[in-house]
Amino acid sequence: MDMMDNVLNFVLIFMVVGASAYAAHRLASLVIKVLQPNPVTDYLGTGKKQRGAGQPSFSDRAGAAIAGQLPVSLKTLEGHLRWAQRGGEYEGRTVEQIIFMSALFGGLGVLFPLLIPAPVAWGVPLILLVLPFSRLRSAAKKMRVRAEQSVPEMAALISAEAAAGVSPEEALMQASKMPGPLAGLVREASAQAAYLGIPVFSHEKRKGSLREAFEGSGISALRAFGVQLDVAASKGVDIAQRMSEISSSLAAEYRQRLLRKAEKLDTGMTVAVALFYFVPMMALILVPLLIEAINAI
Repeated sequence: MDMMDNVLNFVLIFMVVGASAYAAHRLASLVIKVLQPNPVTDYLGTGKKQRGAGQPSFSDRAGAAIAGQLPVSLKTLEGHLRWAQRGGEYEGRTVEQIIFMSALFGGLGVLFPLLIPAPVAWGVPLILLVLPFSRLRSAAKKMRVRAEQSVPEMAALISAEAAAGVSPEEALMQASKMPGPLAGLVREASAQAAYLGIPVFSHEKRKGSLREAFEGSGISALRAFGVQLDVAASKGVDIAQRMSEISSSLAAEYRQRLLRKAEKLDTGMTVAVALFYFVPMMALILVPLLIEAINAI
């Protein structure tokens, strides 16, 4: 009977901690929205902008203060945020806001071990602390994969536009209208070229903005695609034929990759099913014994 009571207590504590963590997440998200500047209230029917509007929000300033005390570089977070925004996520967000959200989540999570005197409750602050960074990294990873998968489609579109007789710049402009993070990267390169007054494609000894953007993406497939597109456009090579070859080769490579993943799917499913049933069963058996051992000490 004591073992059954311990199991029920463990399950109850686990459910309470989970519900509390979710409540903290929703509360912190609400606080973030309240603290953000509201562009609608910048004007109160007077036609004049309120003092302080357009300045960094409270979460930006607080996040910057926290970031200044961290002994690590924020370049990785900035890269993740840029990739997430290229795919339409985290629009209007800054790295400072992500850091502030993490600190707010962690601060709220510290209350749980005080309210729920259980060892497992001490994991809640750590989980909430890394949750914003984990979500950002997951979104960036998803956008990177989507961008790599979109290369054959963009190459085929540029090839079709070039075959129709349009210039490489116009073909690239049409490609930038595609949905997805890869088109967002192309738009960034075009905007940088217009802002800095540099060519989109390399000219003589000046590297083009497109090549710089694709080389800085950190993805080997995008880097190779950007270099080949830049060389074909700047050297006067038949861009339609070159892009068609790239599209065909990358599409074939992508199909081979999917086949390899499909072959590994059976093994992965077996391991997942085994973990799904085995781990909870072992937890139900070992956790009560561990609790009894701790109480006996």
